[in-house]
Amino acid sequence: MRRAPLLMFLLVLVLAAACLAPSPGLAEMAKKNVLYLNSYHRGYKWSDDIFDGIRSVLEAGPYKVDLQIEYMDAKKYNYEDVTGMLLRLYKEKFRGERFDVVLVSDNDAFNFARHYREQLFPGVPIVFCGVNALEPEELAVGNITGVEENFDLSMTLDVARRLHPDKRHMVVVGDASTAGLAIKRQVEMAVPAYGPDLTVDYWTNLSLPDVLDRVTMLPPDTFLFFIPYYQPMGDNFYTAEEVVSSIYAHSSVPIYTAWEFLIGHGAVGGHVLSGFLHGQTAAAMALDILAGRSADDITVLYDAGGEFVFDHIVMTRLGLTDEMLPRGSRIINAPKAFYEMPKELFWTIMVSFALLLLVTVFLVFAMIERRKVERKIKDQLAFQETLMDTVPQLLSWKDMNGRYLGANRAFAEFFGHADSSSIVSRTTSEIIGDAEYVRWAMNGDQQAMRDPDAVRKVRRKLVDGSGARAWLEVNKVPIRDQSGRVVGVLSTAENITKEHNLEKQLLQSQKMEAIGTLAGGIAHDFNNILTSIINSTELALGDVEPDSVTRRDLERVLKAARRGGRVVKQILAFSRPSTEGFRPTDPGAVVAEALGLLEASMPSNIEVRSHVDPTLPCVLADPTQLHQVAMNLFTNAFHALREAGGVIEAWVEPVFLAEDEATAMGLEPGEHVRLRIEDNGPGIPPEIVDKIFDPFFSTKDKTEGTGLGLAVVHGIVRSHRGGLRVLPRPGGGIVFDVCLPRAEGIDSECPARPTGPVLPGGRILFVEDDHDQLEATPRLLEVMGYRVTPAQAPEQALALAGATPCPFDLLITDYDMPGMSGTQLARRVGEIAPSLPVVLVSGREDAAAAAVHLPNIRQVVIKPYDKDDLAAAIAGALKATQ
Repeated sequence: MRRAPLLMFLLVLVLAAACLAPSPGLAEMAKKNVLYLNSYHRGYKWSDDIFDGIRSVLEAGPYKVDLQIEYMDAKKYNYEDVTGMLLRLYKEKFRGERFDVVLVSDNDAFNFARHYREQLFPGVPIVFCGVNALEPEELAVGNITGVEENFDLSMTLDVARRLHPDKRHMVVVGDASTAGLAIKRQVEMAVPAYGPDLTVDYWTNLSLPDVLDRVTMLPPDTFLFFIPYYQPMGDNFYTAEEVVSSIYAHSSVPIYTAWEFLIGHGAVGGHVLSGFLHGQTAAAMALDILAGRSADDITVLYDAGGEFVFDHIVMTRLGLTDEMLPRGSRIINAPKAFYEMPKELFWTIMVSFALLLLVTVFLVFAMIERRKVERKIKDQLAFQETLMDTVPQLLSWKDMNGRYLGANRAFAEFFGHADSSSIVSRTTSEIIGDAEYVRWAMNGDQQAMRDPDAVRKVRRKLVDGSGARAWLEVNKVPIRDQSGRVVGVLSTAENITKEHNLEKQLLQSQKMEAIGTLAGGIAHDFNNILTSIINSTELALGDVEPDSVTRRDLERVLKAARRGGRVVKQILAFSRPSTEGFRPTDPGAVVAEALGLLEASMPSNIEVRSHVDPTLPCVLADPTQLHQVAMNLFTNAFHALREAGGVIEAWVEPVFLAEDEATAMGLEPGEHVRLRIEDNGPGIPPEIVDKIFDPFFSTKDKTEGTGLGLAVVHGIVRSHRGGLRVLPRPGGGIVFDVCLPRAEGIDSECPARPTGPVLPGGRILFVEDDHDQLEATPRLLEVMGYRVTPAQAPEQALALAGATPCPFDLLITDYDMPGMSGTQLARRVGEIAPSLPVVLVSGREDAAAAAVHLPNIRQVVIKPYDKDDLAAAIAGALKATQ
């Protein structure tokens, strides 16, 4: 007994050293994945002790072990009934998992792991414990080792016969589970050695009430040997401890067992096995395997040892004393006798207590400091999380398997998730609904992990969480650990949808401006040529016979020249549409007029529907240009449907554009009037949508169109400060939206079309530097009934107009002339003859803008013009002076 104080003192020193040693968690530890397959359920004391033993060894080992625990519930449910379900469940759960070692406890888990090893975790070493009646062929599969649950029944029987010499009959109480039957076989193998002096009965299929009825009637020469089993009764289940306690309460015969966890619940004792020790031994074997040792090189342990353990309470009931027990027996529930403690042990405990007190004080201070560090780390992490959520960019980071480790709030909100925590551990395909973007993102992750510069500022189109189309500018870089090894990928993305739309609008505007500048330069000279051709041809028509071949030839010339003039006007219309003629206009009336013209020529297989809001406000527009927009869009829809037929629908309605929608169309937010024209035809391929407004781009045959229709629409809408949008129609087809700002401060009704001109008459001063027009146009005016004085130079015109009184009723002047432009001439004339109206003639659309600030310029005529155009302009100018 003198060795006890010394051993206690050494134990205290070891404990103090362990407390003072640095935590192994502070060092970098290799990570290992371990699966623990438990035959039974949480709360079953035997397997819980095994698990505690396993965990105690793994946690103290040199690895950071990720221990995954699976309970098979074989005590509650029949093994054969649940095997198939468990197999399907584990296949799904273990998919993609890679275990370094598999630990199994008790027979059901052992058999399950052996049978389905290749399906669930092929090639992974298995370490077992708590397995009864192990057969050699069960180890033949290889790569397997462990501890057999081999209890020494003879040691328990010997002590029971010695303590109770009158007991010659043993009743074995157990269940018919896999482990229960295996233990029964072990008992059957050990009993024959005692010959006829010991008879045995086996109660393995009895309910608890039946067992309790029987134990009350047992003869006095009987003792029980209890095998752990789980007893169902109705909807309730009773643990082995509860069962043995019930038997103890109903019986006066001794109860012996070979399992430590049953001592203290009614069993007197026995040579028992420790589940905790089994778990420790198996875990130590697993650590050897994790260190690189082969499972086949580790010898299976068939005898894990045991010890004699007895319950003092039950011993007192049976009249047993400590002296009757085998040497070295451990007694539980024994009364404490502190006063009997030796003096040396007492002072050893006091010294140890003092040391522990010092260690505790040291640990308290260490814990306080650690708490400070932990609080600081938590504050830093909270700040980092707040910082990440504050960043407007979309941030996310993944592991090597493509599963999200985290994301910020902007990322979660963009893809329609309530918070970033719901994203963790999920894959890209589970988070993002756009399949094409998912494929690109997964490939991009792999490229970024191989090459850090592979994915930098890549622009991608996708559908966001709300179903809207968006554009992201994405960067991906690899994440490395302290050793430089790639462990994941970090993605940053910026939502550039607005910027992308603005860039498209800017490019389109720049393209149209460049083409318009070129077209304007060509149009001036070309219009002069066409004007001379038209005017000369109209004059020549008056000099030939009505039915002559020459007249028909001249009519064809005039028709071709006018057609050329219309083409030039279309070219100018999309580049610089004129704002001349803008007035309060009822867009519904204009669209109704266009629909009326369209329906008259529509085939029977095409249906036209219109929806015009009766409360439609006015817009400030040129009715003629607005009519041209409607007709061009209707014609496009007709061409899309003429073969298969279909439906053309038109809506004219007031709308309120929010900021996002207005910005996408290049408009100011607020109230607008929207013209929507849609058809259910084949639609427009996405790859050419950006080109349909380009001049001369057409998908039609050369004989069917010039490719200027939509270009003209674009130019007219922009000149009206409106917006134009093309959308795919749900179910097939295309939708064109034209939005115009509503006219402010207009209460009167809006006329849809201007009224006609008054009759011409008067004296005209005609100024033109082009010789051909100077010859042809005065003759044309004289044929129309006017008296014309031609002048080739602006200075000559000033001299003629400066006479007193002014001899002319009207001045017609060209805009582009050498030395002095038409607007400069009009300004000079306004100074010397303020009442003389002026008609400005030009081949440029911007002439109207130049004439806005000159009140004496009453009309602007764009070349080429014919007799009717000239007559209407003269009538309008003369009427304004009346």
